[in-house]
Amino acid sequence: MVMTKLNFFNKISNRSVLSENGPTLSTTTYGVRFKTVHLSLEAMARGNLKPSRMILFVDDKSLYDNPTKGIKRLCKRGLEVHLVENFGPHTKYYPFLEMVEDFSRPHATGDDDHIYPKWWLERMFSAISKEPTLIHTYRAHHIRLNPEGTEAIPYVEWGPGIVDEPSNLNFYTSSSGEIYSPEFLSIAKGRGRAFLDCCPKNDDLWLTSLAIENNTPISVVEGINRTFTFIPAAQQLTLEETNVFGGYNDVQIKATFNERILEKLRELEREKGLR
Repeated sequence: MVMTKLNFFNKISNRSVLSENGPTLSTTTYGVRFKTVHLSLEAMARGNLKPSRMILFVDDKSLYDNPTKGIKRLCKRGLEVHLVENFGPHTKYYPFLEMVEDFSRPHATGDDDHIYPKWWLERMFSAISKEPTLIHTYRAHHIRLNPEGTEAIPYVEWGPGIVDEPSNLNFYTSSSGEIYSPEFLSIAKGRGRAFLDCCPKNDDLWLTSLAIENNTPISVVEGINRTFTFIPAAQQLTLEETNVFGGYNDVQIKATFNERILEKLRELEREKGLR
């Protein structure tokens, strides 16, 4: 029902998807999702607060050269579509870091296979406006180390994120959405493409590791771990299946969580009485 309404709205609306005072926003899409990404974009921009820039990064020239009618209609209302290099899941945010020299406002990201509620962007923006030194997300997991503190336990054994306070023991999961401060964006920009060496298939891991290194706690918006409606996808191997069920998350976590990060995590666990 919601997707039907969004599709109808996309066909009839001439209302801008942008607002002057909103955060910037980006996402990416690929494959069969290209046919339905306009529904996710409509959902992201249907609330009281709209983004000041809405950018769709596409790394497939054949898709870029043949936009759907839904995307064409959104472009007339303010959507930007950019053809970029393929950075895997990092394509959602990383090209934005390279194309912007100085960051003046928060930046949000979402996924191309979700239908977000009307309040999705507004509540994230409200959270970062009140606590600008944090990363704000709608969903997180709790990072757990082994008894020796020498590495993380398997990702599938991590529990829900800490919701009663911001914490660097939180590992945010970007499928539900998150928002970053200009200062954190500058930090990520400064590290360039280093993620390709340790976690090329996990953007959440890379940005969480930067948050730990730079003492930027991760806060769950309104203290509630949330998941949002999925757009039914065609049968294809998803990133989650590769990373989680295929065990590739653990390989990338081990490559990314260096001794400096592990020491910070051990200290945080001691502070919470977990070690």
